Amino acid sequence: MKKLLTLSILFVILSAGTGFSAEEINENEMFSNTNVITQEANTTPQAEEKKSIGFSGELTSVTEDIGISTSTKDFLNSYILSNIFLDVRMKNDIKAFANLETNYQPKSRTTEFNLRELFFDFNFDRHVYLRTGKQVLHWGRCYLWNPTDLINIEKKPFIRKIGYREGAYGMKLHVPFGTKYNIYGFLDTGNAPSPENLGGALKYEFLTGKTEMAFSGWAKKTYNPVFGYDFSSRISDIDILGEFSISKGDNVNRIRENQGTLEIFRNNKDWAPRSSINFSKGFRIGNFNDRLTVSTEFFYNQPGYKENIFKDNNIYQFSAPTILSSGTKMEFLLLNNLYDPNYLSRYYSAIFTTLSRFVISDMNLNMNYILNIDDGSGILSTGVTYKNINDLSAGFLVNTFLGEENGEYTFSNLKYDLQLTAGISF
Repeated sequence: MKKLLTLSILFVILSAGTGFSAEEINENEMFSNTNVITQEANTTPQAEEKKSIGFSGELTSVTEDIGISTSTKDFLNSYILSNIFLDVRMKNDIKAFANLETNYQPKSRTTEFNLRELFFDFNFDRHVYLRTGKQVLHWGRCYLWNPTDLINIEKKPFIRKIGYREGAYGMKLHVPFGTKYNIYGFLDTGNAPSPENLGGALKYEFLTGKTEMAFSGWAKKTYNPVFGYDFSSRISDIDILGEFSISKGDNVNRIRENQGTLEIFRNNKDWAPRSSINFSKGFRIGNFNDRLTVSTEFFYNQPGYKENIFKDNNIYQFSAPTILSSGTKMEFLLLNNLYDPNYLSRYYSAIFTTLSRFVISDMNLNMNYILNIDDGSGILSTGVTYKNINDLSAGFLVNTFLGEENGEYTFSNLKYDLQLTAGISF
């Protein structure tokens, strides 16, 4: 029973730590758009700039109730999360930003501190823009799956995450050429013990007609280079986003059975294509355009497992160092941190719906569903969020885990996860 409870809690942590963060820091409001420069470099004299330092923050109280199919008792968890933002603006468009996240757990009376982002921006004559430090990058176009994004250290989650994603450390480059062309680069210095271990990515983005597209590449020592293509377009009143990446050999460690022994391996021989595509449409309801928005997304992950790892109950010897010397494939997968939620199998789909002005003008209704097409398991996430003009917010979220036993989203024996939040912004 304790083992099942541990697996259930672990799955909730993985899903929420990788659950869909409905709100990220809006850098458009902070510093203006950092991804696409839509005006040529300004050669006219600038008004005298002033130095400023701004503080803002969020405080969110969370209570969760987790139901497990193998137990008659629920698991209750509560905590309070705060984010403090520092926004510094200097002359010559030099800007700095920090996001400090604090998590207080009342049961253990412990407090965790995480510096999610810490960076500063500068430029050379408003022709070359640089950002250095710890940062979450907007790399990839689709809503959930971004096969071209090998930079960010934390993937976008499906279940709504309370808090913010962890930033990657390095330097971002942006060189705009008028209104139609952009070059982006990122030098990953976070885990490099020496210069030859640096990682890097480069992207060339351009506009052709109503379609924006980009070609990209990523490389790092001991990894296989990855090449990508992404686009965004519109046909009639439907927005279309797409991404594709490919490499000769995969960069993800997986399980391999070798004469009754499980071992970790990386396929460096076969091509590893991945692709995602998203279709979105807004609907007019009453007097409001786009009051209902519907977005559906599909993901193809060729290197993913063909078989269902969680259904194999055979006992194998373990080659990798773990606390167990033998066990099932599921235990080997989890003990070696080889499980990457929403990227385990080959085929996935998801749908996201939002109805604004639900009941009252300050309330939204969200209904989202993700499906592992290979094993038939899924998560239905339904919730309401409220935020008024006084920056008081509240939310209620119900996550239901559907499908047969021992699927990707049901192996932990979770039935549901209820989440109640209340917060303020200042």
